[in-house]
Amino acid sequence: MNPSVYLTFDVECSMGGAWQNPALQPIPPHRGMLGRYGDKAYGVPLICDLLDRYGLQATFFVEPFNDELGHPGETEPVCRYLVGRGQDVQLHVHPNHVHYGLHREGKPHPRTDQMADLPRQRQAEILADGAERLERWTGTRPIAFRAGNMGASEETLRALEEAGLWLDSSYTFPYVGGQCRFEETERYNGCKWYGEVLEVALSGFRLPNLPGLHAAQPLDLMGASAPECREVTRMICDAGGDAVAILHSFSLFKWRDVQYNGGRPNRVVIRRFEQYCAWLAQNRDAYPARTFAELGRLVKEEGYQPKAVEPCTLNRPLRALTRRAVQMVNNWYWF
Repeated sequence: MNPSVYLTFDVECSMGGAWQNPALQPIPPHRGMLGRYGDKAYGVPLICDLLDRYGLQATFFVEPFNDELGHPGETEPVCRYLVGRGQDVQLHVHPNHVHYGLHREGKPHPRTDQMADLPRQRQAEILADGAERLERWTGTRPIAFRAGNMGASEETLRALEEAGLWLDSSYTFPYVGGQCRFEETERYNGCKWYGEVLEVALSGFRLPNLPGLHAAQPLDLMGASAPECREVTRMICDAGGDAVAILHSFSLFKWRDVQYNGGRPNRVVIRRFEQYCAWLAQNRDAYPARTFAELGRLVKEEGYQPKAVEPCTLNRPLRALTRRAVQMVNNWYWF
């Protein structure tokens, strides 16, 4: 069995500056998740259209705690839409959403968006609640999780076991020592078991040590060009590991301010995503695109064996610096 490629999307809503300014409200799902502006939808619907164009399925890690943000009943339709489009829905949690709900009720609450900052029992409670919501909305209980900000740890994996989830995709080596709280000393791409939980690492890659470039970054089409993403995917899979790429529900559009007003297409990222999808479609035998639901079946029924592989390095500094310059220009709303 050839190593797989997992296209993943974190489907979530920004706090929209609401913690800093009480006059502001968190972004509702019809903006942060669907990207709806008038009769246009630049979020999940556009993503699904492009996936359909190339005959691909992806895993959508959906944040379920949007009632707590003051938007009751808006997340279930997003989940049902994804299921209706034949996509895979799994669990994503930003604890800040839960904490904002407590804040609105005038109850004590921590001020952290990192799952790993919470006691394990509290993590398990939030995970179980989120999984039950997704099961109610989709008819299928999730088996996989990704922490908001990749802010999980080995303790989070033990909480996942308690909540009945057994696949995780929160670890990414470029963020370890920062927002990713794993104590793991081996830097890796691919997969490995932690007790009863299989960690499916969000892929990353190293870059030359040059001014203006990070030492390493995730396989994120918002932050890496399509040629870089193709090359990293090929290197990881050829080494025997599974590759995991990430985008967000809001990655394909821009907005004018913190409240997501004035949405318009992010044509640079859309083009990257289309090019990556076209490459996956052309190379589906060598680098098959799968979902986390499929991975669960492979583990349970077909004797899947995970493999962790050494992080790869892209030693193309001119290309990386050019991409960085394009991104700096693209950050301008009107570009």
